[in-house]
Amino acid sequence: MNYRELIVKNHQLMSYSKIFANIQPGRDIFWPGCAVLSLGKEITEKSYNLLKKKVPGLAYSTYCCGKPSKHIYNGDGYKKIEDNLHKLFEENKVKNIYTLCPNCFVTLSEYKEVNVHSAWAIIDEIFPQEKYNILKGEAYSLHDPCPIVNDIEAAEHVRNILNKLGVEVLEFKNNRENTVCCGKKNMLMALYPEKGKKLFELRASQAPSKKIVTYCASCRDTFKQNSYDSKHVLELLFETESSSSWVNRFNAVSFIKKEQGNA
Repeated sequence: MNYRELIVKNHQLMSYSKIFANIQPGRDIFWPGCAVLSLGKEITEKSYNLLKKKVPGLAYSTYCCGKPSKHIYNGDGYKKIEDNLHKLFEENKVKNIYTLCPNCFVTLSEYKEVNVHSAWAIIDEIFPQEKYNILKGEAYSLHDPCPIVNDIEAAEHVRNILNKLGVEVLEFKNNRENTVCCGKKNMLMALYPEKGKKLFELRASQAPSKKIVTYCASCRDTFKQNSYDSKHVLELLFETESSSSWVNRFNAVSFIKKEQGNA
């Protein structure tokens, strides 16, 4: 058994444990994704409350989309996850999923019984008035995560959001649908770290500056772990800083349990 695959498998076992996997029944579901949840309760709660202004009655899920399982043990474990998610959507009457994670967007779009929407479109549409130009004079290099090639409209919504914040967007040489992976695509950094590192070095060489902003929490972590001043768009929007961790994820999940209790 490959120990690197075992690490990813343990991640998936934790993600689908009762500690981390929760859902509120509802037609419309906010699905932040594991990586966004790992940014913590403040960011996920504020995102949820903002989206509810456009989608009243929006429910909430802390489930993982299961994408990591596609890339270990020849994808053998993903079939069970896929079956369980089909059942989850049916039992909870889910029809629309709103997500902030580009990987979740791609993976969940494979489920024909649900419609998957990028939550960035909503944030762009109902951008808070008090947030206009709060970062005027700041400049960030915008890294587009590689799954965005399947949802290129999200790339434009994110640019609109950054412009409204007052951020000067510096473009990588390869951007939007031509973006280059940060090194974590398909669990590459976890399973084949040397290959992942080479891919990151290629991407980093294109950065116009050391200040990076992105809309994938995993990409943010990759740059941060390599000594870049890296932010998630949600950190800029909500004027906060976070570090990805299982503790943060646990605290974010505790929020849905509270919501379930108040429902």
